[in-house]
Amino acid sequence: MKDEQTQISLTEQAPEWKIKLAYFRAEHKVQIKRLSIFLLFFLDLIVVFLFGSILLNYQTGIISDETYMAQLPANLINQNVIKQNFRPKDLIVEDVKLIPAGGNKYDLLAVVRNDNKEWEITELEYTFRVGGEVLEPRKTFVLPKSKKYLMYFNAKKTGKAELVIIDKKWRRIKDYSLLSYKDKIKTEKAFYTPNRSTKLSGQIKITIFNDTPYGFWEVGLPIILYNKNAKPIAIDYVAINKLSSKEEREVEMSLFEPIRETVSRVEVYPEINLLDKNSIMKLSDEHSSPPGLE
Repeated sequence: MKDEQTQISLTEQAPEWKIKLAYFRAEHKVQIKRLSIFLLFFLDLIVVFLFGSILLNYQTGIISDETYMAQLPANLINQNVIKQNFRPKDLIVEDVKLIPAGGNKYDLLAVVRNDNKEWEITELEYTFRVGGEVLEPRKTFVLPKSKKYLMYFNAKKTGKAELVIIDKKWRRIKDYSLLSYKDKIKTEKAFYTPNRSTKLSGQIKITIFNDTPYGFWEVGLPIILYNKNAKPIAIDYVAINKLSSKEEREVEMSLFEPIRETVSRVEVYPEINLLDKNSIMKLSDEHSSPPGLE
């Protein structure tokens, strides 16, 4: 029975559509092969395009996320606070005062104030301009939370006087140990004695006490004489060398500029660059000379 069924299947005539398909395939074999290759190539292009699009979208998303994350702190942090804390506030400059110095000359006095607690000016370059004429520039320092008295002597009055800041170099500080002694160079006494001489207006006597554990090569002493209305009527400047720790020293100086008003008080504003290690005198060097003054 099985052999009979097999014989029938082997001798059965194939459907006409299969014959036509086989004939078509045999007749167009080359074209079909080429079409298959083209379709495969086209499919590869589609796959590459899809993967390229996915990769591009992924990279675009990463860049977008990075940009957002970079902007996120800026949106959350108050930039004004950052600027206030990490940038020094500028110097406060008071008006220049003209003080008669005899003849047609005047002494110039300007006060600048550094209100920054963490910033010092290591080098302040400045000058005075009087009536459009610029005087020779000078350099100094300004400690944190302090005033600086800038003086110029015997300038000719040719017009309005003003202070010109040429340049300033800021430095942020972290060590406040030496700054704690900023007000420890004390003026024990300061008074003015008028003189009847026509050449000498009077004598200034000052007693300075170094209430610090350090000795200093040089201490600058800007001196201002005030009248009863707290108006400056005379200025002077003197520097003393080798002021040892716990030393009390008397300083006397003559004042030649005429003073036509009664001196009510004498103020002295000692200045030392405590943040410059070269300002401090070592114990072993007390009998030598300051750096640069040998």
